[in-house]
Amino acid sequence: MSDEAFSQAQVTDGKNYQLGIMDMEMRRAPKIILIVFVLVLVNAPKVGAQEQGPIYIVQPGDSLFSISIKFGTTVELLAAANNISDPSVIAPGLKLVIPGFEGVSGTLDLRTIEYGETLQSLSQRYGITIDAIARLNRVLNPDRLFIGQSAILSIPEGEVPQERLMIADSRDTQIEFAAKTNLNPWTLHDFEMPLERLWILPGESIAISVASDVYTTGLPFPIQSVVVDPERGVQGRTVKVTVNLESEMEVSGSIVEKTLNFQSLQPFELIALQGIHALMEPGMYDLHLTFSTNNGATVFSFIQPIRIASGDYYFDPVLFVPPETIDPQYTEPENELIASIIRNYTEQKYWEGIFQFPSNITSAFPSVFGSRRNYNDTGYTSYHSGLDFYGGTGTPIYAPARGKVVFAGSLEVRGNVTFIDHGWGVFTGYLHQSELFVSEGDWVEVGDEIGLVGYTGRVTGPHLHWEVWVGGVPVNPLEWTSTAFP
Repeated sequence: MSDEAFSQAQVTDGKNYQLGIMDMEMRRAPKIILIVFVLVLVNAPKVGAQEQGPIYIVQPGDSLFSISIKFGTTVELLAAANNISDPSVIAPGLKLVIPGFEGVSGTLDLRTIEYGETLQSLSQRYGITIDAIARLNRVLNPDRLFIGQSAILSIPEGEVPQERLMIADSRDTQIEFAAKTNLNPWTLHDFEMPLERLWILPGESIAISVASDVYTTGLPFPIQSVVVDPERGVQGRTVKVTVNLESEMEVSGSIVEKTLNFQSLQPFELIALQGIHALMEPGMYDLHLTFSTNNGATVFSFIQPIRIASGDYYFDPVLFVPPETIDPQYTEPENELIASIIRNYTEQKYWEGIFQFPSNITSAFPSVFGSRRNYNDTGYTSYHSGLDFYGGTGTPIYAPARGKVVFAGSLEVRGNVTFIDHGWGVFTGYLHQSELFVSEGDWVEVGDEIGLVGYTGRVTGPHLHWEVWVGGVPVNPLEWTSTAFP
């Protein structure tokens, strides 16, 4: 045997010897290891993506059923797409392919639509095609994304491009526009803007890349954000609209067909409060905002729907009252008088914190806000516009917040009544009193005694009827005793 052949034989014998030793060691290994290994294989969920598509990461509390509802698919399709043999065995953190969205990639994220967001702005903000967003959300009307709507977005891997919309003023040159927005003027050329174009068209929207830590929305500079609270309005409740700016602007608008009056609490932060009528039909209503320069030139205007939900009010038993108190001959002129009082808007805010109850008897209420009313068996055509308090004639009535008395007198339906202006379009009313302790023009503070409970006007017994009006609309007083507006 040659030296080379002998060396090769040694190597081969050495390998065989090592394999033999390993085989002997494996035979000596405790059989329990093999049993555990087999059990793990048997009990592990069989998950493996079988097709291409966007990925959803399972969250705590998720089930295949809830995920299928969320993305408009079925448990069977989800299980098949991910090779899941036991649909009941999924755990948080598991990555699932969502079937039915071939051609869409990335990780799916669920978020809510903010004011100003459109399919185009979402596409710019997240680097997703408009078609992909529309398919993921089965959008039927791309122009009617509503505030608070749940939106599914596919977030691509890697850094998401951050872009901020800018809108040019009619007097801005390209250099002036860049200076005013604190941008490098050459940055504008990165967005295929011709070098010879020195002027930007008034009102034109331009997307500018910004740092990844800059918060971006579908709103153009200098509008930082518009927050609607709550995102879904409710019959008989108050909606707060907060606008945050990066420089001074004039803001006007309307919501649910009511004009918004914006006031400033802090620099570049504007707030408007508006009540939602208790009889407003549930559905979609527009929030329309217009942003202007100090000289009145419109910079940006946008309309977006907001949902109004039912307040789930119940029906009171039929109430029998003096016929004249439901006669339009008396009710209509009186309603017009009250409307003329609460139509006035005071730009100062007089109250602080939550409103106090106007009575010491708060353990129960004979009638609450919003309940549907039927007077003298004529049909449920009206509602209870306030909160009623127990108390016999002579029970004290207190001011719930600081304000100015704007009416104190006797009316046919409301009886002896007082109205207080608390500023910012917020009023309170006190009906059916036996005595009035204040007069028009008086200032009151929290806890001041303003009158006594009585039995005047349209009543079935002595009580205090208390109203809170916001933006010309009665709202649930209990909301203002538990929530500090704004």
